[in-house]
Amino acid sequence: MIQYIQIIRSEYIHLIRSPFKIISLSLFIFALLYSCQNGYELFKKHNIEIESIISQNEKNIDEMLAQYEDIVKGEQKKLRRDPTIPYWAIWNTPSYAFKYPSNMMVFSLGQAEQYGYYKKVTNWSTTFDSDTAEEIANPERLAIGTLDFNFVLIYLLPILIIILLFNVGGLEKDLKFEKLIFLNNITKPRWLFIRFLFYFLVINILLFKLMFIYAFATGIFQNESFDFLNLLLITFLYIFFWFVIFYFINYFGKNSSDQALKMISTWILLSIIIPGSIHQITSIKYPVNYMIDYIDVDRDMSNDIFELPTDTVRIQLLKAFPFLEKTYFSDDINIDKSVINKSISGLVNIENKKISSVIESSNEEKNKFIRSLYLINPILAFQNKINSIARNDYYSYLTYRKHIQSIIDKKIEIILKDTWNNITVDSKRYAYYVKNFK
Repeated sequence: MIQYIQIIRSEYIHLIRSPFKIISLSLFIFALLYSCQNGYELFKKHNIEIESIISQNEKNIDEMLAQYEDIVKGEQKKLRRDPTIPYWAIWNTPSYAFKYPSNMMVFSLGQAEQYGYYKKVTNWSTTFDSDTAEEIANPERLAIGTLDFNFVLIYLLPILIIILLFNVGGLEKDLKFEKLIFLNNITKPRWLFIRFLFYFLVINILLFKLMFIYAFATGIFQNESFDFLNLLLITFLYIFFWFVIFYFINYFGKNSSDQALKMISTWILLSIIIPGSIHQITSIKYPVNYMIDYIDVDRDMSNDIFELPTDTVRIQLLKAFPFLEKTYFSDDINIDKSVINKSISGLVNIENKKISSVIESSNEEKNKFIRSLYLINPILAFQNKINSIARNDYYSYLTYRKHIQSIIDKKIEIILKDTWNNITVDSKRYAYYVKNFK
């Protein structure tokens, strides 16, 4: 036991006497702090923006209710967008879909910077509007990027480990006295293991301490403690993953240069070559979807539907929405064209959902293909797992898009029901709308 303590002490002395390693460790700590602070600032920004929108919505609701009071008193003149008509009343009902930021965002930004986290939803909205998913990613945004904890952990940490470990067991071989060490009643595997254990503990303690600081800052332990523990486990396993690989490299290494070269080559292979190759294969097998289909539907199909005769649109609406059969205008063959025009968004929404389903299915096939290669692409597996824990991955935004679609469907359903039932909206009915979309 005393021998092991002596080995750890000597390794500690070696570390503090190595300026290059201390500088590297300091730069890594700075990168961690900077990345976590980026996540923390974005987390606060999202919350502040959402609170601001909710506050403004409340003001808009109060103004609309006051407007209905003026209409009753006869003080409000009839507007072009008459608020007593269901279509315009619902149009003026604040309805936003929010993707509330997870407290875990501080540890992984994922897709949070590429996609919107709030959306004003109307009956003409789609789940792939420009404010939720860009057709083409902004090249400047991709080039600059924002450093986050996930990136530092996945890509920079292995480099730090290489710097700390490249001469562990190699320096003795360089100076030709490694065999003298094992005369002191200790085997090479144990000697190397204890030295690796020292750095393993240093890195884990450093990371976990910083993670706990930001976990308390964002209030993770109030409702996401399990996710945080899961992240700690993933972080621990990732560090262990690299230490195991480097242990065997150093064990069989010839000298420090040989070990450093093999470590760097392994990092390049696992972090760049394999992920890059799989990305290219995936791009060929599943070409990038620039939402051309969606644009075509939103433009061409909408125009085609608007050009249809009123009676044809009426028949299509009755077929697509069976609940219209029991409405006030259901048997009116000469239905007012304005009623039909206010209902067309329902047919467009159906077509949009069909194309959306095709796009999502294509994305899911691509994701399944990527997941099937996790065994040979472990770096991406760890990265995606952390994004998932932070709820900034593809599936988190898929859930958000489904939430948007549910609001669109509900808006269209209420518009159709109230329009076809010739409902006149008053403050009580408007309050009903507000309740449905709050």
